[in-house]
Amino acid sequence: MKCLYLQKISKMIPIEDMSNANLVALLGERYKDYRIRMGKSQKEVAEFSGISVFTVSQFENGSAKNLTLDSLFRMLRAIGMIEVVDKLLEPLPPSPTVMAKLNKAHRERVFKPRRKNDEE
Repeated sequence: MKCLYLQKISKMIPIEDMSNANLVALLGERYKDYRIRMGKSQKEVAEFSGISVFTVSQFENGSAKNLTLDSLFRMLRAIGMIEVVDKLLEPLPPSPTVMAKLNKAHRERVFKPRRKNDEE
């Protein structure tokens, strides 16, 4: 079981037991750390993203109640971290049914030319 440390509430919580509010707080804390390490201010992120400084601040403080995915993606782009979105839901391998259909499609049938006697 993976436990994550939330600085804001100073305790370890298994991710499965985290509320949505705690997950937003965790992401906000991490985002702030990344933003600072990238040398960006909240104002720079806001200007690049086309969102308000207030929205960036609320997210980083864990109090963003209705942050849209669009705003989150814009903020991730502002700090050069948009590639993490691909890790949210990684592509699944093809299902066994799809694999079976693909294998059938690639089978070649053997064609036997008719003998002359069969045509008469």
